[in-house]
Amino acid sequence: MRTLIALFSIPLYGASLSIPDAQALLERADAVRNGAYSFSVRVNIRNFEDGKTDEEHTYQVFQKGLDKTYVEFLSPREKGRHLLMLGDDMWVFLPDTSRPIRITPLERLSGDASNGDVARTHYALDYLRSETVDGLPCVVLELNAKRKGTTYRKIHYWLDAASARPVKADYFLASGKHLKSATFDEFRQVQGRLVLRQLTIYDQVRKGSHTVMEYGDFVSRDLPDRMFHQGRER
Repeated sequence: MRTLIALFSIPLYGASLSIPDAQALLERADAVRNGAYSFSVRVNIRNFEDGKTDEEHTYQVFQKGLDKTYVEFLSPREKGRHLLMLGDDMWVFLPDTSRPIRITPLERLSGDASNGDVARTHYALDYLRSETVDGLPCVVLELNAKRKGTTYRKIHYWLDAASARPVKADYFLASGKHLKSATFDEFRQVQGRLVLRQLTIYDQVRKGSHTVMEYGDFVSRDLPDRMFHQGRER
């Protein structure tokens, strides 16, 4: 899921798909991954090193629109911690400190999942090429970040050409370094919507490491703005 909110440039690389169609396809893919404009979802993260389970963490994520995300840490050792992201700004609240700590979306949260991977999940914008993945016709989008606060500077994003379901993604730093890859493994129907159930993140630096993120208890709900106020009582 953010996480990964970004505004992107619109250079056209290919010829077989127009920009409006590419944008519409991307918006459909965001709807599959995010489920609704305002929602809550439980995220379970399992980390693996060399094929063996390393650790497991659980989070409750509340997201409203493109710029408000609040995350509760539910694992026993992390109980009492909270994460807040407003626009490009992100803070973590610790139970033994009176003031929030400023952090970045790219910092590691658990295993190969960064703060931004959990807190933000919106992408945007343009067409790159067509490609077949395991026999599935896909459209490949290249997403280039306009703002410095985005989690990744560039993303290559494979979408099922027919359904707009995300298939896989490659994530790059500003230096051009290929940092991570992800596969979108499972989807399911929830409240009449098709939403993402499982995604796997593969570390391209530590080749033996990967992280499985499972999404459950998805609820489309109206969340009050006061939930995302930095100074509110927690």
